[in-house]
Amino acid sequence: MANEITPSGIADIVAGEVMAAEFLMLLADRDGSVLTHPALFHATASSPSSTVVRVPHLGLDGYDLLAATTPGSEVANTAFTDDKTDVTMAMRAKRYTLDDLARYIADGKLDPVMFARDAAVSVAQTLISLLANVGDDFTSTVGSTGVNLVWTDIIDAKTTIGIAKGGGPMLGVLHPQQWGDLETDAFSAGVLPAQTMGGTINASLDSYKGSWLGIDLYTSSHVPLANTSADRAGFITTLGGLAWADSQMAPENDPNIIDLGRARLERVRQGTYVATSYVVSYAAGVAKAIDGAGVSVVSDA
Repeated sequence: MANEITPSGIADIVAGEVMAAEFLMLLADRDGSVLTHPALFHATASSPSSTVVRVPHLGLDGYDLLAATTPGSEVANTAFTDDKTDVTMAMRAKRYTLDDLARYIADGKLDPVMFARDAAVSVAQTLISLLANVGDDFTSTVGSTGVNLVWTDIIDAKTTIGIAKGGGPMLGVLHPQQWGDLETDAFSAGVLPAQTMGGTINASLDSYKGSWLGIDLYTSSHVPLANTSADRAGFITTLGGLAWADSQMAPENDPNIIDLGRARLERVRQGTYVATSYVVSYAAGVAKAIDGAGVSVVSDA
């Protein structure tokens, strides 16, 4: 095996004769609140026998307008418009292997509860990463390569979605660098810290930055690089732009497997290594659904 957690590998936890009872978590994205936004379509699998979830698109609810009729003539049939999106799920997993001695001298800092919490956060962040790496695939793009993001780019994105007849709540996910450039643009436009309704100055370091121009904006470091790493490519979408699906794991009736909702955490004892592994697994997938319902937001990295 490789990358086991051994005493020599956790020197930063146990080094020195005095060990602090408290501990800090290294910096990482941990806020998964974006996943509850109504602009994201969660496709529910109708059968557990397939890794592909098909989402139909229906041209109803006013998709077609009424046409003028001719007295004495039969009303012509309107061609029904439909389409589909296939969301393909794949299994994703990670494992930590903890040496018994390392667990002992870590003095409770590496207990099963910590690994369970890590598993739940990791599942959410993995899904956000999948969404971010599909959200940059929208055909419509605002912003410019090598140029900082400005608020007029956000207005252009909203306008583009409106022209495409998108409706409903809007969601934006940007890289922290893109968000920082928007804050700078707010200052250059004369927005003062007290003007909370006119700019971005009072937004905190949480992932949710507030509703600006009718768009709920979030940040994530998982927003991918674009254009040979010269830019970042976030996205703005409304309902129908992105669809995601995950799969319910079959119950194992095993006391060593913890149900995390749609994911699971398994404790695997490896006596021959005098160690215990913690394995989290999750089956999920993301797909671009209706292309016109979203816009890729490209700006300098």
